Amino acid sequence: MKYSICIEPLFEKTPFEDRVKIVSEIGFGAIEFWDPAEKDLDRLKDECSKYNMTIAACTVKDFWGNKRLNALVLTGEIEKDKTIKEQKSRIIQSLKEASKIAESENIEIVLESLNSYVDHKDYFLDSSRMGFDILKEVGSDRIKLLFDVYHMQIMEGNIISNIKENIDLIGHFHSAGVPGRHELYSGELNYKNIITAINDSGYKGHFGLEYWPSMDDLKSLRQTKKFLYGG
Repeated sequence: MKYSICIEPLFEKTPFEDRVKIVSEIGFGAIEFWDPAEKDLDRLKDECSKYNMTIAACTVKDFWGNKRLNALVLTGEIEKDKTIKEQKSRIIQSLKEASKIAESENIEIVLESLNSYVDHKDYFLDSSRMGFDILKEVGSDRIKLLFDVYHMQIMEGNIISNIKENIDLIGHFHSAGVPGRHELYSGELNYKNIITAINDSGYKGHFGLEYWPSMDDLKSLRQTKKFLYGG
């Protein structure tokens, strides 16, 4: 398993593309981000090439030449005039169509489940169980779940068992401490055990760190690296 750093909530006073160098110098080999339409993608790609960094994932927008990329998609909020069954069916049909694009572009689409208690009120897909059910109906190796440990701890717990039982349907991970969405070593989750379970499952993709620092950003990321790698 490889680690990727979401550079959106980190180093916010630093020009976006310059954050690649900082993350590289701390010792991580991959980044991810949101909203590609708002970024200078050519420069971002150049910076990643310069520092031998992988772009592990971003929210869906135009594909721009990465050989391997997780495209993050969301379901949107609950539609009050639709039943759960109707909305779920429409998501399944949309993902079946999207799988054709993913196949032709050689990308993997990951559907993200979020918590609707703290951060995303009325978000439709707030259960990994429903997410896995949707993916089984879609039936494509190009469409998987983004399992966000932070969100799913808030909504359902049972993190390690849910991951181990469904690892073939998981294409990417996100993580943060609970509560607060800060460093992984803070809060109630034992990320050492979670990461061991994921590694033991044979997962070879990226484990994304999408957290908001509770201290100076450099200090936070350095301490997070020490927590993950030891030393």
